[in-house]
Amino acid sequence: MRSFDSVKSLRQQINLYLDNELPIEDEKSLIHRVESDPRCTKIFNKEKDFRDFVRNNVKRPSVTPDFIQDLKRRIL
Repeated sequence: MRSFDSVKSLRQQINLYLDNELPIEDEKSLIHRVESDPRCTKIFNKEKDFRDFVRNNVKRPSVTPDFIQDLKRRIL
């Protein structure tokens, strides 16, 4: 994992994994890589921690059903 491209590729795989979109064979390979390489573990944990932080600290504004209907009418 020396080059920028390999780190970028690893991050893409991690994001697919965290989104439950990584094929099972690739998932197994990623898990093995994360478990066996401390650098990969660090990158994985940073990505996961960031997602957890966002999930726990960023609140989406709530909207009413009327607002949604009005928006749909304006778009269509």
